[in-house]
Amino acid sequence: MEERVFQAGPDLADVLYEGIQITRPLLRHITNAVDVGAQRYGVSVGERAILEALLNSEEPLTAPAITERLDLKRQFVARILSACKNAGFVEAQANPAHIRSHFYALTDKGRDAITAIRQAEILRVEELLQSLSADEVRAHLKVQRALLACFSSLAQS
Repeated sequence: MEERVFQAGPDLADVLYEGIQITRPLLRHITNAVDVGAQRYGVSVGERAILEALLNSEEPLTAPAITERLDLKRQFVARILSACKNAGFVEAQANPAHIRSHFYALTDKGRDAITAIRQAEILRVEELLQSLSADEVRAHLKVQRALLACFSSLAQS
């Protein structure tokens, strides 16, 4: 099946612009929902992001690696990592290459928390999928990636 390519024009630009404009409230509502779900496990939104980055990694990560993966400020990641460590969600491991730069890994408590949080979130996403086609979901991801590339390159100019 041939993919249709739309010609850019004022009408389509307006539609895309409207989609961009709803991003801020969408992200606010998503963040609030994630926060409510994570709080059930004693995890903040920032801690959830760190725990998920570690869950998705095949090996422990340094703070700079987490900072890069999440595209966050170094100081914020350091503060959240400290909170995660104090809560028993992560452990610092020696880094033979750098005495002051530790590796961080999930503890059993951290792995259990982020796994439970993600399972609850996946159930919510599966409910949403009942009203969307596979093509719509793929198109959404394609547009999101294009927007991220476009605006992140503009921010770096």
